[in-house]
Amino acid sequence: MSKFGPFTVSKPTSPEDMKLIQYVFDSSLNGSEIVVQCKNYYLTRGELRSLRPRTWLDDNVLSTMSDAVTLVKKKMKYPVNWYLPISFAENTDDPRKCISFAEKHRIKENYMSDLLCCEKVFVPVFDEEINHFFLYVLQLKKKVVEIWDSFAASSQSDWGGRRLHNLLVSLDALFKDDIDQKYQNVWSFKDFRMERPSNVPQQPNGYDCGVYVIKFMVAPEEVTNPDFVFNSDNERLEVALRLPASDVNSCSDDLASKAEAYCEQRFGNCENLS
Repeated sequence: MSKFGPFTVSKPTSPEDMKLIQYVFDSSLNGSEIVVQCKNYYLTRGELRSLRPRTWLDDNVLSTMSDAVTLVKKKMKYPVNWYLPISFAENTDDPRKCISFAEKHRIKENYMSDLLCCEKVFVPVFDEEINHFFLYVLQLKKKVVEIWDSFAASSQSDWGGRRLHNLLVSLDALFKDDIDQKYQNVWSFKDFRMERPSNVPQQPNGYDCGVYVIKFMVAPEEVTNPDFVFNSDNERLEVALRLPASDVNSCSDDLASKAEAYCEQRFGNCENLS
């Protein structure tokens, strides 16, 4: 194990990664500086610093990750999976509200593609009653909604059941024209069967649920492997490096230059970083 900024990790790291982490996690620097700028969401230093160990994750990190993954997938000609921002689920308690929100924020244009080609929809959710993040995974070909929850008891509440029902009804309203044209009105989101996969890893603490949701979205096959072991610092560091260094972050080049100058001024050379 080695120290890497605020993280204690087992994975090897490069000098460039160390410089970036030292710069973006320095609490003495401007917390409102934008360090990740995607198409629809951005992250400030203060928000990204919610990835430091044993810290509750800012929900904007989740939405920015959805934005970043979507941009990467859309570089492929036909993205088959959709990754929605957490604000989408927050606006599905009423179909009219959902349609209004989706139109205002161009949700279909920014995060979705042809309904007929879609295989999975990843919908992060925040349970406001118990302050907890979990994930809906809609499998369109199977007509199944899987609940991926690192604290499984939470999504079995009455609130969780209502939220899922409202989400499915809202999706039917949002895609009414597509369903009428392509499925002749014999297919419906609200008919999806609910499942709770038994192999979803469970969190051992009260602060990692948001990090689990990100891992569930970006690496579902890895986390359901029987040999998978969740290491909080490793996973938080992975996200903290992935977002700022991504080629869909329009700030990445400028951020790397700032990190280089910052470390040169503060430490002299990368051997002095710790």
